[in-house]
Amino acid sequence: MEKENKNQIILIPTGNTPEKIETSIAAFNQPLANLLTHVGLPTENILSPIEERRKVIYALESSIEILPMEDRLKATYLSKFTVAVSVGLFDGALNFLWDETIKALRRLVSNFDLEYFLQVSRTINSKYKNLNSADDLEAIGDHDLLEICRRIGFVNDINYRRLEHVNYLRNHASAAHPNENSITGLEMLNLLESCLKYAITAKPDHSLIQIKQLFENIRTKEIPKDDFPIIGQDLLKQPQERVDDFLLSIFGIYSDPRTQAPVRKNIDRLTPHIWQSTTEDTKFRIGAKFGVYRKNGDVDRKDAVQKFLETVNGEHYKDEDSLAAELLEKLQNLKTVHFEWNNFYNEYSHAKSIDASIPANGIPDAVRKLFVKVISICYVGNGKGYRQGIDENAAEFYNKFIESFTVTEIKEFLRLFKDPEFVTDFNYTKPDIRLRKLATFFKSKTKDVHITKVLDLIINFPKGSLQRLANDSRYKNEMKFI
Repeated sequence: MEKENKNQIILIPTGNTPEKIETSIAAFNQPLANLLTHVGLPTENILSPIEERRKVIYALESSIEILPMEDRLKATYLSKFTVAVSVGLFDGALNFLWDETIKALRRLVSNFDLEYFLQVSRTINSKYKNLNSADDLEAIGDHDLLEICRRIGFVNDINYRRLEHVNYLRNHASAAHPNENSITGLEMLNLLESCLKYAITAKPDHSLIQIKQLFENIRTKEIPKDDFPIIGQDLLKQPQERVDDFLLSIFGIYSDPRTQAPVRKNIDRLTPHIWQSTTEDTKFRIGAKFGVYRKNGDVDRKDAVQKFLETVNGEHYKDEDSLAAELLEKLQNLKTVHFEWNNFYNEYSHAKSIDASIPANGIPDAVRKLFVKVISICYVGNGKGYRQGIDENAAEFYNKFIESFTVTEIKEFLRLFKDPEFVTDFNYTKPDIRLRKLATFFKSKTKDVHITKVLDLIINFPKGSLQRLANDSRYKNEMKFI
């Protein structure tokens, strides 16, 4: 027994150490504490308490059993995570855990179908249009990376929210940015489990593999004409969002001047079988490209849009002006900025630019849904910051946009509660309060009984639970009439 005690590895100091120095550098390493004191730096209240560290370390081995040994050998950020937890630097540990998570997601999309991922990323934000390789994935923001993974199907809606929660804490309780928040050992274990299960060891589901095979076959083979009705029927079994993204992705290939004739022929034969089942928003987005390419003198792309719309009898979606696409791009940029760090300092210039781009005759149909979504998200805020959790400089524009909402925009607002990205921050106090305030304002703008019932449901729904509104039977029943 004595020999066993001699060989025991003690990672965390225990014994009769007074509780008040559990977070002290001196309790862990006296020479290091002496160095900090020598150079005039603080040594107290630096580390997480010993008992919290124990909770993580004792459960670490069982937690990472889900990760194959060959993958563990490459998980350098998990090693740094473990070291940081051991010494009590939980804020640093969370940062390393998130870095490993992002690295795993980038590896997942690179190994699956990078070209399809990049095509979808361009539908999320046009600023990603020049990304072409795995190295370029670093240019995609963390939130956008998660959102694209959700839309494609790498991450389902529930696990997307779990990973967004890790991202939120990484931004507000880790060493990535200045803060005074803390994390307990049990919280750290839950975050580790979420990242391991839903990102680091994630695998594509079967439906996503079907999308990959179809996308690849369209690009590389001439598919028999008689096969397309069956292909279209099978594709329409996918979630609506995935069908829309797929159509936008193949449209991006179709309008690229480098695309070969056999690939365009495949797309021409497929699109009539899925066009009617895509959303109006998607159709208008495609039609809006015509005006942009015409304004830029991009004849090849403009003609491709014309041909694409003719094939599906969708010429009435064609927008002769470029304003809709320009506004769409500005809204995409504002949404990306909103979900980045320090959004409440950076949104103003984007909101001002959007205000200057709104046509005199109102919001174009091509951007209405995204306009309502982005402006509502930014108005409600994310609960971060010191006051309302919004960019208060940009608030004058958000108030102006919200006041211009008609019943048509209010209906779009109510539909957004089914959108996981829209409801991301609704469990936090400030967004919850502002969301109910917004619903109250909308009640003054309509007498539609069904709209009013849903707005009342929002106002009176349990606090901190509005992200679950779309699952409520009362919401589902009333939305059938809207």
